[in-house]
Amino acid sequence: MKTIAVAGGGIGGTIVANRLCERLRPEIEKDEVKVAVFDRSGQHVYQPGQLFAGFGLEQPSDLVKSEEQLLSPKARLMQGKAGEITKIDVANHALNTGDGKSHPYDYLVMATGSVLDWDLVPGLKESMLSVWDMEGAQRHLAALRGFQGGTIVVNVARLPHKCPVGPLEETLMLEDYLRRRGLRDKTELVYAYPIPGVFGIPNVNKVMTRIYEERGIRVVSPFTVKAVDPQGKTIESNEGEKLKFDLLLGVPPHMGSKVVGDSAVGDRRNWVPTDKFSLQMKDHSDVFVMGDTTDIAISKAGSTADFESYVVADNVANGIRGSDVRKEYDGSVFCFIATGMSTATYIRFNYNTPPVPPPPSGVNWWSKIAYNKLYWSVTAKAMV
Repeated sequence: MKTIAVAGGGIGGTIVANRLCERLRPEIEKDEVKVAVFDRSGQHVYQPGQLFAGFGLEQPSDLVKSEEQLLSPKARLMQGKAGEITKIDVANHALNTGDGKSHPYDYLVMATGSVLDWDLVPGLKESMLSVWDMEGAQRHLAALRGFQGGTIVVNVARLPHKCPVGPLEETLMLEDYLRRRGLRDKTELVYAYPIPGVFGIPNVNKVMTRIYEERGIRVVSPFTVKAVDPQGKTIESNEGEKLKFDLLLGVPPHMGSKVVGDSAVGDRRNWVPTDKFSLQMKDHSDVFVMGDTTDIAISKAGSTADFESYVVADNVANGIRGSDVRKEYDGSVFCFIATGMSTATYIRFNYNTPPVPPPPSGVNWWSKIAYNKLYWSVTAKAMV
């Protein structure tokens, strides 16, 4: 029997496992192939929904389901200690787990995601409210409900981070939220970003900069945060700027998962070296990497993992069957961008075609809502 190990049960790991089970259905039913998903928690969080939870538009309980509910019954879920990966041993083609066992594989799909590296910036964790984790989203909502005016700084600490358009959405939703509460005239809204502009893709930066100007949002960039003073309520940059705040929101630094570093299979920030077309780990043809885990200069977004999953599933299935046919990932990404509490735009692009965001509209907003709602029944289960 051949074994496909999927390391991680987040968005990428779940979708690719379900695609593999469908692609290899005949082999799985004959016990010639097994797909094993390793995920310690056994809980699946729809992280893109945390932004909406931070504004009271989603209930946190609606953003979490058990991994078993989402995985194909043909996949084997390893959870608890049995799903806790302690070492990714690419030299010996095996995963070691917290129960002391070693699990050999014929193919490995690494979808171990990213984690928040709060400790990189002194004072940041004590000061920033971030919807990039569930607890932070709930604290974010409580803080907004109690806010009566002052200076709000939205800061992106470092690039890259998951959901690259998220800070744009948070800032523009916040501006609209304050306006609806009658607090906009009492609030200075500041956006501090680590590279020039408000976003890294020129076409998107141009459109969003214009919207920021129209909304009276002050942009301070480049601003690479060096330290935060929780008592003095100031945030200081490597560039020498110091901003005062009454409320600090935003995105903490990100890095690849700890097990990548412990296994010495990543770079200094634990991103795994990955071929941008084949999605194979460099120098390891039996290891595929997807989603936040890669070092590819492409958006760390759920849609990225979804697009990548087609390529990974097809190429692993072809390899299992002895076929030389290989597909390549073209860099496809699709992201909705909320531009307020009832409007949105979107970006669709790949390696060769840059995005051109259409004008914000209510139709795009409701399309974003619909996509979020359909995630559980359609996207996660790889129904399309």
